[in-house]
Amino acid sequence: MSFPSQNAAATNPVATGKKIIIVGAGIAGLSLALSLRKQWPNGPKPPFLSIYERETREAILGREGYSLSIRGDAFSGGIQVLQRLDILERMLPFSPLALSSRRGSFNLWSTDWKSLLKFPIASDDGGSSPTGMRIARAVLRRIMMDAVCEAESGPDPINWNKPCSKIETLPDGKVRVYLGDGAVDDCDILIVADGASSKIRAQILPEDKLQFTGVVCISGTSTFPDGQVPSPVDTDWGGVLGGGGTGLFVSPIDQNRALWSVSFYNETPRESLRYPIPDDQVESILQEALERGQHFDQPFQSMVRSTDPSTLMVFNAMDKQPFAHKDCPGFGNSSIIFIGDANHAVSPFAGNGANMALLDGWGLAEHLIKGEAMAAAIEKYDRESIPRSAATVKQSHWSISMLHATGLKLFLYRLMLRVVGIYLRWKG
Repeated sequence: MSFPSQNAAATNPVATGKKIIIVGAGIAGLSLALSLRKQWPNGPKPPFLSIYERETREAILGREGYSLSIRGDAFSGGIQVLQRLDILERMLPFSPLALSSRRGSFNLWSTDWKSLLKFPIASDDGGSSPTGMRIARAVLRRIMMDAVCEAESGPDPINWNKPCSKIETLPDGKVRVYLGDGAVDDCDILIVADGASSKIRAQILPEDKLQFTGVVCISGTSTFPDGQVPSPVDTDWGGVLGGGGTGLFVSPIDQNRALWSVSFYNETPRESLRYPIPDDQVESILQEALERGQHFDQPFQSMVRSTDPSTLMVFNAMDKQPFAHKDCPGFGNSSIIFIGDANHAVSPFAGNGANMALLDGWGLAEHLIKGEAMAAAIEKYDRESIPRSAATVKQSHWSISMLHATGLKLFLYRLMLRVVGIYLRWKG
């Protein structure tokens, strides 16, 4: 996929005329593709992109029913990236806050759904654009995929159902990508965006593995008659404290669906389960969720009982610290760059994974365009990406501690939230 020239200032971008392969059509990979297109300057020859995705488009869009938090605060920046890519307006009609007559809020609740702390979604322009939103992951990816395809007048530029099995650095510094069907493709720059369980990371950095946070999650999507998602989950989202060591996260998806996720400490990782799950096992898992969430008031019970069985999941909360590319074997001899979860996987407790993926794509594109030496461009990108990723992992561990707190620790967290709430109300 070639990009038309855009108005910008750059003399000799490091990516000029290069062939770039992106492995993975997730949020990070799509963000990079769109960001290169958007930022590319007039004059220099644009790069040629080839995107490989291991799954089919239909499988991806038909499965991903949960929602994501896209924020515009200084810690996140996802809203700003979507605005710069000119696709935010396409997404707003699919966000619960845009569909509702009232703006949604992030909350931390007690078990009886009284808000301990609330962060309303504000806007900087009187309400036409938000500083945050929630959107179904499938919708976000579909809109980004469509935007990438619009850059081409020909066939779909994303190569679907093309898993990458391994890579090889060639003597001339190029990178050879081996595909699952036996085909190979060579490139000047390889962007690794194949997710938290990256096969390419496992090949290059076999010791850099996902770490178990100590928490297991049971989650599902509840389906209700149109417009009858129970309050406060019809517009608000957030976590519930005080569940006797059990955490709860809830979020609207659209006008008739909402997400729930029960979490708890476990000494070892548990067997992960997702659709298709046998009917008798589905009932057993839902009953376990109800028992673990016995301290939570309605509408928790109604949400669990209204779960679409095809959305039920049991999974382990995993994460890993980001790494610097200079620590990769062969750095300087080839151009292999890890972005998104392939570099810095976060658990759902981070609430910031999609924002980091969007920022990774935009920021890396910026350095590939502004930089005139590949190693320097990658190091500048790392200096931006690593601190925010490490901070997100740290914040997610704090969230885990708070949501599952009991006894004195729970009392102190509640006290802290009340103090913060009083301060925020006083401030504004």
